[in-house]
Parts: sequence; structure tokens; C-alpha cells
Amino acid sequence: MMTEITYAEVRFKNEPQPMVIPSQAPTASKEKTSPPQSNSVKLLLAALLILLLLTISFLITFIIFFQKYSKLVQEEKFTQELTHTMLECKKENSTTKGKSWSCCPKNWKPFCSNCYLFSSEKKNWTDSEKHCAGMQAHLVVVDSKEEQDFINKNVNRNYAYYLGLSDLKNGHWEWVNETPLNQNVTFWHPGEPNNDYEHCVILNLRFLRVWGWNDISCNVPQLSICEMLKIYL
Repeated sequence: MMTEITYAEVRFKNEPQPMVIPSQAPTASKEKTSPPQSNSVKLLLAALLILLLLTISFLITFIIFFQKYSKLVQEEKFTQELTHTMLECKKENSTTKGKSWSCCPKNWKPFCSNCYLFSSEKKNWTDSEKHCAGMQAHLVVVDSKEEQDFINKNVNRNYAYYLGLSDLKNGHWEWVNETPLNQNVTFWHPGEPNNDYEHCVILNLRFLRVWGWNDISCNVPQLSICEMLKIYL
């Protein structure tokens, strides 16, 4: 008896497996969007660094400027103090309250409440006024006959001296302290002032050897007289 064997054809088919999305896929997506944020942070840091450098530069510039300015102020103050370091003082009973000494810088001459310096170097009117201003003074302003007499006694008869009187600013005679000329207190030589083109005034000796005022060009070098208030100690 024969046994029959039946063969069955069996075929195996590879079925597609479902794709498993790695759990890190979302992270990868996030990592792809992160570079723009990183660039923004870098730009912000760069801007802050530039701002910091600018601030430091400004501070350094300010400090240097402040030091130079302070040095200039100190030098100017030192110069002003040095101008009147040497004083000649006189004890007075009628000085400012609490101060009994009236002083003038050395080589200045006292009269009433003022000090006077009779220069020995010729300059034009403008430079003469600047020279006086550099000593905390001004070209002399004559307020009375007594003051004019005092000046006349102390000037050198061989020279002329600039006064603080001109018509440069407003077209009429006024003193350097902007006080208008008092016509009751004038000491013009006869016939003076006599020239519309002469805008400054000198004190000179003329006619019978008498001191008087004369208008003159402001550019002519002359000696001058400086005036300042006394210093009270």
C-alpha cells in the first residue's frame, strides 16, 4: 500500500513593517529651529559689547578733559594769587569791619580806597587794558580832582599815559567800567578833544608844563596807569 504525500506550495511574503518614528524626531525638529535664536543672542551680545566699549571710551575722554580743565583752572588761580602774593599794607582805623589792614600789591601806590600802577612799558590802548585786566585791575578811571592831582604827582613828565577813557563802544566818551564821562570832572587840555578819528585818551604834559587830557589814536604805543581796589586784611 502506497502512501500519498501531497506537497503544498507555501510562499512567505515580506509584509511592510510599520515605520517607527524615533522618539527623538521632535527634538531634531527643535534643533533645526534653534540656530536663528543663537544668532540673535550673538548679535545682542555684540551690540552690548560695542556699547560697553563706547561707554568706556567716553568715560576715559571725560576724565582726560576734566583733568586738563582742572589743571587749567588751578594754573589760572595760581597765576591770579601769584600776582598779588607780595603786598604792602598799612594799618588803618577806618577800614572794612573786622579788617584793620589796607594793602596794595608791591610797587603799586595807594590813594583813598584804590591802588595805582604806573607802567614802564609802552603798549597800545587795547593791550594796555588787557595788561591791567591780567592783574585784576583796569585802566585808571578818574572820579575827582583829588585823584587827578594824585596821578599828576606820580607820573613821569617825559611820557604820556593812557587813561581808561574812550569812545570806542558807543560813540561817546565813557570809562572802561562803562561809567559815562562826568562833564563836571574833566581835565582836557584847551581845545581837546579835537579829532573824530582819535578815540582814546592820554594824560600828557603840555602848555606851560601842565598835565591834561588829550584824545589820540588808540594804536599809538604809550605808557598807562592801572587801578584796582585796595585789598583789606
